[in-house]
Amino acid sequence: MRSARRLPLVTGTLLGMATGRDPLFDDVDRTDVTPSSHQESTFEFLNRIAGDYWEHPRSLMQEWSNHIEDDTDYTDLRQRFRSRDDEQFRSAFLELYLHESLIRAGYTVTIHLTVEGTTARPDFLAERAGEQMYIEAIAPGSTSAAKAATQRRAVLFDTVNRLDDPNFLLSLEDLVEGPRPPTAARLRADMRRWLAGLDPDQPWDFESAPSRQWQDDGWSVTFKAIPIRPKARGHRANSRAIGVYGHTGVDWIDDAPAIRKALITKHHEYGDLNAPFVIAVGTYIHDTDRWHTTNAMYGAAAIAWSEGPDGEMATRQVRQPDGYFGVPPNWQHRNVSGVLLVNQLMPHHLQRAEVTLWRHPNPTHVLPEELGLPAHAVAFDAGKLREIAPASIAEDFFGLPNPWPPGEPWPDEN
Repeated sequence: MRSARRLPLVTGTLLGMATGRDPLFDDVDRTDVTPSSHQESTFEFLNRIAGDYWEHPRSLMQEWSNHIEDDTDYTDLRQRFRSRDDEQFRSAFLELYLHESLIRAGYTVTIHLTVEGTTARPDFLAERAGEQMYIEAIAPGSTSAAKAATQRRAVLFDTVNRLDDPNFLLSLEDLVEGPRPPTAARLRADMRRWLAGLDPDQPWDFESAPSRQWQDDGWSVTFKAIPIRPKARGHRANSRAIGVYGHTGVDWIDDAPAIRKALITKHHEYGDLNAPFVIAVGTYIHDTDRWHTTNAMYGAAAIAWSEGPDGEMATRQVRQPDGYFGVPPNWQHRNVSGVLLVNQLMPHHLQRAEVTLWRHPNPTHVLPEELGLPAHAVAFDAGKLREIAPASIAEDFFGLPNPWPPGEPWPDEN
């Protein structure tokens, strides 16, 4: 499959059927406007949610998918989108995003080409003005055990959220998980019985609010009941019982090891491709200050102590030698010309994705100075990191209306 056109975004209509292919989403009249549940996959939600607001991301995904000319590649992408596995959905959308970005930047794109000397097939070969660039995408996933635990918690959350109590919201305080999903009927009956015995007009503050510890089959869950203001009481459409998820506590988060692990799984698949090679990593982390990614690329930040001539102790920041690119002059993984980190990418808030190109300080093959992608570029220059803003913002690059998507996601709630 090859394409080199800069194509406008078309919204408001699904085009899959016009090509003779099955569309990504079902061609049905949608009437369901309820928010997503915890057990519902991203595709299931987008496939059934009604409203003009949600039609825009569906149309965007279909339009971008129609730019994939090979039917086999299209069918593979469609199957992954329609999986109930959100990680499959996110991985597929990362690849679709990269493909669309490349063709809008003026590249001719080949998907899953055969490379001599390896059985691995890079996701993309991008060619423009006599230059070539290989791109491999990866969206790190969870273990099977972590996925199973997430599904068990989803049953608990959805069961409690459907209590539909007119007088109380709940604060989830503590959670010990059982080995199997909780018995929904028993949990729902016990919680409704407890709430029915409470007086919402009692002058409780949050600290003294009544609590309930529910235990069954290894589960131990503690809730607090928060009275709803009298004027807001009653059964409300689309209401969820859990108003506060306070069970996770506070912990130190370091996403750098996960980023490095994802990169290491990919860079060994290819040797010298005789052209720049980029690994694109899709992440869903909170890294607006680039702290996690800087640590992943250049090593964890540390403080070095030294004694000055006057006997006083001085400190300076140093980088530990655990970064993916290594440290000067011993740079590592030089076959990888750069890492494109695509963070928080979703079709319904595409413009908010944090896209950063981390250039290798000393690669075997240097990337072109201007790739034309809507990404901030970070380069190692004279011992310091230098960041360069993209030439255009995502809305302009992809031809998106502002705001994106237009309209209101939940108009009946306003």
